[in-house]
Amino acid sequence: MGGKILFMAVVLTAFIYAQTISGVNPAVLDTDTPVLAKIVVSDLGSFASQLGTEPAVRQLRVGGREVKVATIAFNGVSLQGELRDAGAELYYRGPARFLKAVIASPQVKFVYVKAIPEVPPREFFAEASSLAEAGPGAPQPNLPVMREIVGASRVEQLFGVNGSGVVIAVVDTGVDYGHTDLQDALAWLIKTVDGREIVASTVSLAGATLQYKTLRGQTASVPLSQIQSLEPLVLDADESQVVLLTPVAASGGYLPVGGKTFYVIDGVFVHSVTARCNYAVAGLVSRSGVYKFGMTKLYIPWYGGYVNVGVVMYDPDQPGVYTAARVDINGNCNFADDPELRYFGNRLIVDNPSAPTVSLGVAGGYFYDWGRWFDTYAKFYPGWDLGGNYLSIFYDFHSHGTACSSVAAGRGKALYNLGYLGPQRLRGIAPGAKVLGVKGLWWGMVEAGMMWAAGFDVNQNGQWYWTGQKRAHVISNSWGISTFIYDYAGFGYDFESAVVNGLAAPRFLDRGYPGIVIVQAGGNGGYGFGTITSPGAAVGAIIVGAATSGHVWLALGIPFYGFQWGDVVSWSLRGPTPAGYVKPDVVNIGAWGIAAYPVGWGRYSGRPGDWDVFGGTSMATPLTAGVVALVLSSIVDKADPAAVDPFLVRQFIESTAVDIGYTPFTAGHGFVNATAAVIAARAYFGLPAPSAPLVLFRTSSSVNLGASWDFQWRVGIPLYFGYLMNDVLTAQWANYLTTGVPQPPIGMTSLYMATVPGGQAVGFVYVTSLNSAINVSATAMTLTPIYKRSAVVTIPVATRGIYLTMQQLGFDENLLRQADLVVFRISYRYSVFDPEFDYRENVWPVLSVFGWTDLNGDGSISTNELTWLNYGYQTGTAVEVPVAKVGSRLLQNQRLVIRIDIRPVRAPYPPAVPVLVEVVAYKRTPATDVQITPATITLRPRQSYMFTVRVAAPADAAPTAHERLIVFKINGTSYVVPLSYIVRANVRVNDLFTLTAGRSDSWYNASEVRGANDWRWRYEAGDWRAYYVSTPTLARGLYVDFGWRCANTSLIIYTLTDGGFFAGVLPNQGYSFHRYLGAGRFAWAGAGGQTKMAALPSTSFALPVAVGGLLYTTMSASYPVTTSNSFIVLARTSLYGGCGTGEPIVGVVKPFREGGDVPVLYTTTPYINLMLSRPPIGYELAIKTASVLGGGFVVPMGTVGGDLRFNMYLVRTPLFVDYLALLYSPGYATVYRTGGANFAAYPFYPVEGVSLIG
Repeated sequence: MGGKILFMAVVLTAFIYAQTISGVNPAVLDTDTPVLAKIVVSDLGSFASQLGTEPAVRQLRVGGREVKVATIAFNGVSLQGELRDAGAELYYRGPARFLKAVIASPQVKFVYVKAIPEVPPREFFAEASSLAEAGPGAPQPNLPVMREIVGASRVEQLFGVNGSGVVIAVVDTGVDYGHTDLQDALAWLIKTVDGREIVASTVSLAGATLQYKTLRGQTASVPLSQIQSLEPLVLDADESQVVLLTPVAASGGYLPVGGKTFYVIDGVFVHSVTARCNYAVAGLVSRSGVYKFGMTKLYIPWYGGYVNVGVVMYDPDQPGVYTAARVDINGNCNFADDPELRYFGNRLIVDNPSAPTVSLGVAGGYFYDWGRWFDTYAKFYPGWDLGGNYLSIFYDFHSHGTACSSVAAGRGKALYNLGYLGPQRLRGIAPGAKVLGVKGLWWGMVEAGMMWAAGFDVNQNGQWYWTGQKRAHVISNSWGISTFIYDYAGFGYDFESAVVNGLAAPRFLDRGYPGIVIVQAGGNGGYGFGTITSPGAAVGAIIVGAATSGHVWLALGIPFYGFQWGDVVSWSLRGPTPAGYVKPDVVNIGAWGIAAYPVGWGRYSGRPGDWDVFGGTSMATPLTAGVVALVLSSIVDKADPAAVDPFLVRQFIESTAVDIGYTPFTAGHGFVNATAAVIAARAYFGLPAPSAPLVLFRTSSSVNLGASWDFQWRVGIPLYFGYLMNDVLTAQWANYLTTGVPQPPIGMTSLYMATVPGGQAVGFVYVTSLNSAINVSATAMTLTPIYKRSAVVTIPVATRGIYLTMQQLGFDENLLRQADLVVFRISYRYSVFDPEFDYRENVWPVLSVFGWTDLNGDGSISTNELTWLNYGYQTGTAVEVPVAKVGSRLLQNQRLVIRIDIRPVRAPYPPAVPVLVEVVAYKRTPATDVQITPATITLRPRQSYMFTVRVAAPADAAPTAHERLIVFKINGTSYVVPLSYIVRANVRVNDLFTLTAGRSDSWYNASEVRGANDWRWRYEAGDWRAYYVSTPTLARGLYVDFGWRCANTSLIIYTLTDGGFFAGVLPNQGYSFHRYLGAGRFAWAGAGGQTKMAALPSTSFALPVAVGGLLYTTMSASYPVTTSNSFIVLARTSLYGGCGTGEPIVGVVKPFREGGDVPVLYTTTPYINLMLSRPPIGYELAIKTASVLGGGFVVPMGTVGGDLRFNMYLVRTPLFVDYLALLYSPGYATVYRTGGANFAAYPFYPVEGVSLIG
């Protein structure tokens, strides 16, 4: 009986979560994913009482209205929001798992949850320094850095192009424009009374007019009487620092504010700050005699945390018009010695602009109020209120956004002594471009930030509209969401990807909208395949991976013997996407570089200046956005950069990438080449450019996003804007609601095809020559292993391990030099890595690859004799490091060397560890399954030609993704068009099919995984495999299981429908039950306690969507997915036992349906009489619920029994009914290890179906 009670409790809990939450997959509540949640409670007092606390209520006056603010704090969780009669709208920000206690309350009516995108933690960049070598010696002098590697310096030499005339939107943590390298990157936005917007490079006051320079440097003016607002071109989409100001009269030259409380708006929170003193205002002229005073609450860690200083606005020119302000930067309670800020002048809150030591941000700019404080609807407001009621301050709370802006468009004014590189100026890729800083990662409002940068706004009725002018030309996003289960749909189909695709697509949101180029970081969760993040899987964005450059070690004072660049670093994301198309599109430097950091960073970090190591796809992305700026800047004489088709820009970037010897799933087209991209763009537009072997590629491929696209734009995205902010999308979007939301065309430069075992698929590559005649040859290539060896070596546990030559390992170095790609791998036992099984690492592996020149002939290795090539350091039991074109990487007389560290973290650990070392060498060989016609052709200038690509999948091909390279030689220079094709197996209902048995690629091997888990990273880290199946007739569900060999390995299974949805939102349905512990750590789990995992994905199910709010009270309470017969099955490592460098896996699928089960259900009210099929697992009992959904109400009904028949009577007529049977199956229970020798079990499997009401 106890089991039944537990069973009912589990079902009830799942039901509460599913019917209360909108915005995310309820599964996210079992993770530490950072979220923002809006919680509507019916009775605040009762709600607080259930949580064991009492609400604190205070009344504020904001934006001309009285607001009652309630705060509830319990168990370290803080909720705050507005009191509405007895109830309240409360907000939460923090790890998702802490919401469980909140949502369980019966006082909770609705919860809207939004996943907050993340940037890498600071430790990610700090690790670069901790992994550095040490040793005496001197390096080669005068080495190049990032601008030279990427080709930006050459662009400036050839064309004088530096990005001027272009605006890069850096959507991130904010930007510190006080740094001398970024002060000039700040632009202005002039709004006129007749509705025009002018983006100005500079502004100055001249009598009754405002003079300004356009982005192209032309001088113009506008009368002050015609100006509606003037603000720096920045946006605080998080509304994180709106200082509310209080009228104060001076007394004896002081503002008597000491001990009084003032308020700061922080998104949906409001903070109280007490002034510690009276503030001196001697010499500050106020024509009205009324000063406006407030206090800041700026979170700036490098200044010690929260910075609480006074702010004063005053009216020196006209009574009641507050055109001047000061901030007590030095904290001495005296405004007289602080720089004056002016509405028409200086807005930088810095102590000394020419040599700043303290920078607190930008006074003003725009901010996005969420409909909480200033109006019913969320809108954009100017940050400097001339009435003196508030002042918004835009700043960087993290440093990440400043570093991104530096590498994209830093001016290089500051001079730094960077170790062996000597004195250096940190010029960005496009030092003439302006930077539109968008803060969107404090509360997660990146969507509104991107839309505003793209030229959208919100009108007085709360509706988004296209203004007719972009505020930026390219958007740079160095952030992402790692938790694969955060949304109802998988990566590429999910909420964030849909927003990015919609913004990138011309004319989707408005017929006049030209689309915008979006450059997106892919993530740092590799080396495992499939480690894409969101929106890194968005087909419409340029997705960037991370490549190496060893110059950073010289900057840090490591005396290496030169350096190399252009290998894909081990932790850079890998493709494929779940659907199987290629990402990343390109790679750029990500390991590592040097960037400008916020003012004061040097004192905080111990650096001799405000700079530090930067990297990851976080850096590769703004570097690439800077290249986009160069491309657009180079054509301003012929085309408006704002009007250029985003896909054409993608073609310039991706078609000209350097082939660095990698495969599509690791590097896409290759390494970004700014010089070639600019030459291609200028040649395309008929501008002077050198003749070069360049073409533009586009393909016939497209990605069908299926039903998820309609769902995201009909339900998910409107609910986000409507429920959270009471806004509606554009009028054109509203028109879609009556007919369905069409997926816009999204061009591709890679090939993506689908077939069946033994089948064929045909695609086309369109090649366009530019300003010269060219000879083109095309060959389909694949990666073939030509050499594989392994050895076991004993490595001492120490900070620094041992160097090993190929000869010492017994590896054939001459053969490795001839390979196109060499992959080194190491592995060791999990019992060494985590001997207590407490999910804390005891040791940490590092694998580095070098070229060694024995300069002094002593036969021993010194740091100054090494050329760094690549490395990997995943916190796990296996590491993989690739090096391409070894023969050309090594200098003359150099030998190939690896170094293995097993570094101590915490006791106990052994004195030494046996480590398995493996090397695999690959050559590019002709792909026998791909034919291209013609093989060669000569093109005249500006001629286009269509190459036909025919894929013939082998009859025994595994139902997975297969990667190939279409290598085009243009006058002898190689360029890569990535090709992926998926093979989809047709599996009959009730047949058992082995997913892993067929033929697949050697590197992306469908029957093997290779670890790649990283306990210092995030959810996506692991090795993923994708499989594709369909059923000729409809099934009720699928039985899927995967088995493995090594006891301490563990896998997770996910299943998506062909529309991109998870095939059910419950554990062991759309995803197998798993416990995510945070920071890339998962608990071991296995079905029945064995080395296998199982799940029962459904073909027919409901997506629970609770609704409420001002604008969307009549929408359906759930979204039915009535039929699915094509599926994506994903398996990934959650733990890796380290029994070898690779581990075989066996996966099977069995679609099931019993004869009495009708796959497409229709119900005639008021009776329900139907049956769901029993799956091929044993179970003891089932609890059956029929949830009546639609029209905003839910009527649950439930019974317990052994069969899966439903005989029920409907109380009201709904839109559809969701039938759910949760099976209690102790024999198949997911047993998971909680720690040490302790285990727990989750014994439930769902079978689900939906029926429409007839």
